[in-house]
Amino acid sequence: MTLDGEITEVTSPPNKADRFRCVTVWVPATEEHTEITLPIEDFKKTGLSEGDQITIKVEKKFDIDAMAQDLFKGKL
Repeated sequence: MTLDGEITEVTSPPNKADRFRCVTVWVPATEEHTEITLPIEDFKKTGLSEGDQITIKVEKKFDIDAMAQDLFKGKL
């Protein structure tokens, strides 16, 4: 799944300003804000800033066999 969005805010988390940046993204498809925390080195490499348009790719992998076993054991 891919989601297009716009960076609405870049902040520094409390007590970790020297190591991380929080990027808030507005995703119109879900009408939600999503917050992503990046290590400062990765953030600087990307050159992200407020107003930038980005695409978020979500990959979800799961083990269908384990899920079926849990279902039959009554864990789901």
